[in-house]
Amino acid sequence: MACIARSLRVLLFWRAHLELLALDIHRGYVALAHDDVFHHLSHRHYLAKGMSLRQRVRCVLAHYRFEEAAFDAAYKRAVYRDGGLALWRHEHADDGWRFEIRLEMASRLSAEGDLTIAMRATAPAGGAAGVVLHRLSFSWADGAFAGCAAPVVPFIACNQGRRADAANAFAAFEQAFPNNSSSFFCFAALQGIAQALGFSEVMAVKSAWQSAWTPADARHFTNAYDGFWATLGGVPTAACCWRIALPFYLKPLSEMPSKHRKRAALRRRHWQAIGEAARLALARHRQ
Repeated sequence: MACIARSLRVLLFWRAHLELLALDIHRGYVALAHDDVFHHLSHRHYLAKGMSLRQRVRCVLAHYRFEEAAFDAAYKRAVYRDGGLALWRHEHADDGWRFEIRLEMASRLSAEGDLTIAMRATAPAGGAAGVVLHRLSFSWADGAFAGCAAPVVPFIACNQGRRADAANAFAAFEQAFPNNSSSFFCFAALQGIAQALGFSEVMAVKSAWQSAWTPADARHFTNAYDGFWATLGGVPTAACCWRIALPFYLKPLSEMPSKHRKRAALRRRHWQAIGEAARLALARHRQ
């Protein structure tokens, strides 16, 4: 019955789905990487809770139209075939830990955005894949859905961080980047991507609209989503999301206690370097 229902949903928007399947990026890359070519229909809460079927179709089409038009073949191969496009790398001289941020095709097993910015840490004797410290997942969403005047806007659907089984990797991160956060590193990378493409704002899902939200986890989601967006200077909208102007808000150093200014300045230099590296990485693949 589920298969029949999905087939009917495909046919209901058959023109949009024919266009989606005809896009080179979908036919030549996405469909080869995963067999669920209609994951926006398979997942009721694609991008956010409460979306209508029409909104889901419009958003997935907006995303892949944008990817098709904006980027060259080398970008598409890197993101969809070769494990991701490297945005930033750093090796800590003291202990040899390596840190990397990549832009990747998001897992099709979840509905939380079509692209993922993933930060990984790899021990000196570790494997090639490394340990994920943070993921920030997003799509190029239909602007009307996000309550935005622009036709397309970056829409963050997932902000996922610390895992209990990654204690050593997080300790290495703290050693390399004291008093910093991998969540800010990933957002700095997204900011660089957005600015490379001319965006002056991003939209980010409200906690209660997040695809995996449950009442039992409400407090955790509020901190991880609404709390983080507010820290970045975000403003809640009447829709399902927050609006975050770029560059994201930074409290003036002059308003901080003098003993904290040096650490804050160092944090910001890391974020600035990551944003600039990501901007340049994307700019090389514009078409």
